[in-house]
Amino acid sequence: MSRRVVALAHTVMCRLLAAALLAGLAACSFPSAEDEQTQTATSAANSAIMVIDNWTVGAVPSHYAKAALRSLAETLADYDRHLQTTDVSDSPKQLARQLTAAAEGAEDAVTTGNRAQAEQARQDFRTAIAKFGVTGRAKATNP
Repeated sequence: MSRRVVALAHTVMCRLLAAALLAGLAACSFPSAEDEQTQTATSAANSAIMVIDNWTVGAVPSHYAKAALRSLAETLADYDRHLQTTDVSDSPKQLARQLTAAAEGAEDAVTTGNRAQAEQARQDFRTAIAKFGVTGRAKATNP
């Protein structure tokens, strides 16, 4: 049974890595560094949702989920720090803060085994991702 769980966890982690690599390749097609960073942050948030989903159903062991979420949280924190020091509107800065807070909440949830907190972090990620979409469409129509 434990070999089966390890094999499943390995498969899930490989798929997450593949998704992150594909997201990185997709980011190369954006014309600006800001768009690239936004795409990276959105991909990190989507990856975190996948980790949470798999952890809550027991498909990923806690130590794998925690490590993946730590890495994604660092990516989101870097994005947040970058935005806080640039001349952009407050909306992207607030969204970056929301993503960073969701990442910290997700990592805490896995560390403590709190599935309700993990669900809240998942919802926070989804809300921020939806707002990123609205912000991106508004930017595209109002250059």
